[in-house]
Amino acid sequence: MTFYKFAVGVVLAVAMIAVLGMSAVVFSARDFQWGVAMVSPSTNGLVDFHRLADVDRQVTQLEAASSAPRGAQLQLQAQITDLNNAAQSNEAAANTARANIVGGIAEVETHAQVQPVQSAAADLSTPALSSRVNALLGHSNLSAADQQTVAALRTQVTQLQTQESAADDNGARRAALEGQMRLVSGQVAEADRQIFALQQSVVPDYEHYGRISNEAHALTTLSPLGISAFMAQGHPALLSTFLVLLMGALGSLLYLFPAYLNRPQPVTMAEIVVRLIFGMCAALAFYVLANAAIAGFSIASSVQQATTSAALNPFTVSLVGIVAGVLSEDIAHWIQERGRGIFTQGGLTPPAAPAAAPVASPTGGLVNNDAIS
Repeated sequence: MTFYKFAVGVVLAVAMIAVLGMSAVVFSARDFQWGVAMVSPSTNGLVDFHRLADVDRQVTQLEAASSAPRGAQLQLQAQITDLNNAAQSNEAAANTARANIVGGIAEVETHAQVQPVQSAAADLSTPALSSRVNALLGHSNLSAADQQTVAALRTQVTQLQTQESAADDNGARRAALEGQMRLVSGQVAEADRQIFALQQSVVPDYEHYGRISNEAHALTTLSPLGISAFMAQGHPALLSTFLVLLMGALGSLLYLFPAYLNRPQPVTMAEIVVRLIFGMCAALAFYVLANAAIAGFSIASSVQQATTSAALNPFTVSLVGIVAGVLSEDIAHWIQERGRGIFTQGGLTPPAAPAAAPVASPTGGLVNNDAIS
């Protein structure tokens, strides 16, 4: 291996590393924009990182300031839940005790042959039951067993009255807690309103703010020297164009490396420069032509296609650039033929073709390595 070929290999390696590094930076920024546009279309993929950091600080301050009301809200909610559960249990126990008392009173009245007043029998309130029990105590024809039953019923009525009194106290306490809950909930709701307003100033669809904020922080953390985060704030069209150019250069390098390793005629420094520039030009031309074709199809078919830069998938854009870079000569021929067809159909006479086709260069294609070596 000659020193010149070794130097060419070093230049190719350095060029590949440089193109890969720049492609990674631009691709990460463009992919972030595309992801943001998919999550929140109203942003068009653009997020102000400085504003995002400022909003995060303000949101943190508001959450810290409202931490006490939020804690109190949770405690009050737990206390109200406990009181509601206790009230349900007490109500079930009271209903069971009331049914037992009514059954015991009816049994004693049957034994003593006492006919209760119709309205009194239908009244199942605790005072009415107490009156019926006291009325039974005044009867002299009660047996000893019935007297014991009436005494037990009187004790049960007293316990029922105690349960109802405790239930009333719990109801008053629950009402007081609910009043405090409304006050605390108002404070928390006001803090949440301010937080949502701040988040909406950065991401109109503020329900996705947390996800976008996490993605932005991750991009900033892993961004070399903050370049990716800086570029992610640029316009999607510009980043897509940069990505196409870099991928065109990458495709050219993918063409040059096998040529450097396997081709009999050595790759020259001038060929590297020309091939890189030519690959980027072919990639940009093919990218513009592809988007123009999509737009023309949308107009002709009356179908609305998403042709905005933010909606372009960075993987598709990269594929277009790489393919155009590798096949730059074929792409140039293809564009030339399509252009001739358009001009011919429009009634224009294409330029006269040369009398004899030029002899292909030893390496083929549009790049004449002998001329630039």
